[in-house]
Amino acid sequence: MARVGTSQRRLLACEGGMAALEFALLAPALLTLIFAIVIYSLYFSALLGVRHAAMEGARAAVAGLSTADRTALAQSRASAVMEAYGALLGSATPVISAAPDATGTFRVRVSQDMSGSAVMRYAAFVPLPSPTVSASVIVTNGSY
Repeated sequence: MARVGTSQRRLLACEGGMAALEFALLAPALLTLIFAIVIYSLYFSALLGVRHAAMEGARAAVAGLSTADRTALAQSRASAVMEAYGALLGSATPVISAAPDATGTFRVRVSQDMSGSAVMRYAAFVPLPSPTVSASVIVTNGSY
């Protein structure tokens, strides 16, 4: 009986394998954190892409002389920027609206539904914001 007690004491005093046990306990949390960082970086890249498209559309609209000209320039430039981001934003067609907002100002709105993108597939693992990303930019008409 004394022999069983000494083997248990020796087993409890043994520190071999403690690193493996600590790794097994901490690895899932650390890997989840790294995964969340990667997913959120892709989401914020898509958000910046939509904002970039709205800014470029507004910048192009400044060159127009009429409302129709400004609208056409803004929509074509914003569409070109959105196409450049490709699969990051998903396969849905972006909603681009450009129109006069108030006296002397012009607003460009860009909205993208990212529910079909690769980033949103992981929303079950990592809580993500709304799949609809939008941005709006207002510029002045630039008359004398």
